[in-house]
Amino acid sequence: MNGSRLNEKMIAASLEAMEESGAEALMLFVDAVGDWSAWRVIPDLKRLIMVTRDPDTEKELASMGFKAVIKLPDVNLTRLGQVKLAVIKGLDHGVIGNSGRVVCLTGLKGSGIVDTMMVLDLETEEEVFTARGISKELLDRLSTHVLESVLNLALELAGEGREGKSVGATFVIGNHEKVDKFSRPLIMNPFKGYPEEARNILDEAMHETIKEFALLDGAFIIREDGVVMAAGVHLDAALEREGHMPGLGCRHMAAAGITDVTDAVAITISGSTGTVRIFRKGAVIFELERPV
Repeated sequence: MNGSRLNEKMIAASLEAMEESGAEALMLFVDAVGDWSAWRVIPDLKRLIMVTRDPDTEKELASMGFKAVIKLPDVNLTRLGQVKLAVIKGLDHGVIGNSGRVVCLTGLKGSGIVDTMMVLDLETEEEVFTARGISKELLDRLSTHVLESVLNLALELAGEGREGKSVGATFVIGNHEKVDKFSRPLIMNPFKGYPEEARNILDEAMHETIKEFALLDGAFIIREDGVVMAAGVHLDAALEREGHMPGLGCRHMAAAGITDVTDAVAITISGSTGTVRIFRKGAVIFELERPV
């Protein structure tokens, strides 16, 4: 069976799955599809969410009447990794709700075919993320752009490393005044004294600086609006629940602890495995394996 024929069958099966499951949207990873005409058979483009890593493709799709276009960072991800990240960005952008169902069609970039279909119930799904953590309350409190920017940066660091080595890092976002009470500097703060507009995570020119400082021990502290308050910070909060998160190291226990005693969110990169995790209220709510 050629790629075009398989794509037609997969899309037809996904439309049937949408009807059977009552899904609110279909996510299609267009980077895997060689022939874009495949998606033109979908009757209601307003229920179609297009996902791409390519900025030119994003621009081309933006004005074509879709429910949404989601741009993933330009790092290699597994099929499940693509789904995980697209779903959390869909929630972040408000184009899907955390209590609905979504059908996802994905495949390898450049393969010309979509070869994997997943039907996700976001209210109960645990493999992709813990839905209770990615709540409307969280997304209302934190800037969605800040959360997405830090997550993209963490994925890039996990995939690229630094100076030929794997990098472990922790980013604590939000409630920085309370975070300060449960932390202490390990070094002189390299961000102190600079104007706020010059140290905002939303400025992509800052990302190389962040990557360099990621080689330092300690965490980054980031305000809700994206201003980087400090780097090289030791988190003193300890998770009090015994036996929680077996197998995770000190970095992850510190991230869990600081989110347990404050209302902050923490994003970590494992120095040994490259896995990126989001912590909230002392628990992992999202996990993405090292890009391949």
